[in-house]
Amino acid sequence: MLRRSTATFWSSSAEGQATRILLVRHGRVAWNARSAYTGWTDIELDDWGLQEAGMVSKKLSSAPIKAVYSSDLIRARKTAEIIAKPHGLTVTNDKNLREINYGEWEGLGVDDIIANYGEDFYKTWTNDPENVRIPGGETFSELCQRAAPAAESIAKAHPGQTVVIVAHKSVNRVLLCHWLGLSVGSYKQIEQDNGAINSVVFSGNRVVVETVNDVCHIVNKAAVSHLT
Repeated sequence: MLRRSTATFWSSSAEGQATRILLVRHGRVAWNARSAYTGWTDIELDDWGLQEAGMVSKKLSSAPIKAVYSSDLIRARKTAEIIAKPHGLTVTNDKNLREINYGEWEGLGVDDIIANYGEDFYKTWTNDPENVRIPGGETFSELCQRAAPAAESIAKAHPGQTVVIVAHKSVNRVLLCHWLGLSVGSYKQIEQDNGAINSVVFSGNRVVVETVNDVCHIVNKAAVSHLT
């Protein structure tokens, strides 16, 4: 898991008309806390998730953000709205930034999936998520095919600007794999904690991933509980 200690990693200017995308994972929802697949199920942020969103907003309050985009799911939208507020911006929602559709697995944990669908099938999927379809859902290849063009269109629409995109764990992992030239199936090699910030610069045909899974702004929950 990569974490960057610099407080203002966006302060270095992108060259020319380059665009900097600050790719954020939404705050926590209850299903994240119990390690259940959430997917397209539209769940609100829990109390800690709202606090995480506020911590992201505080971290990005001094960034020169010109636009904020989000998945159309409420957990991402609410996080995006909290980030956008100090900048006086309105969030633009895009359904192509939604989390992967986990189909019949939504709301289930790994043990439940193995019990209902068999360990062999679950292993088959984990070995080739790029091509093996989740029952009633998507493949990770299909996720990349909708999310990458959406994110890259946003970058092209904002030359020379800094823009926030709030999305989801699998979406962010797949996008980072795509931009790093890794196979989509390598997505688990990239961590994405709730409230994580990733910085990616687009300059012509060149994409530079500057920062991955920055969560230095997320105060330890136990510490917050102790303070309050």
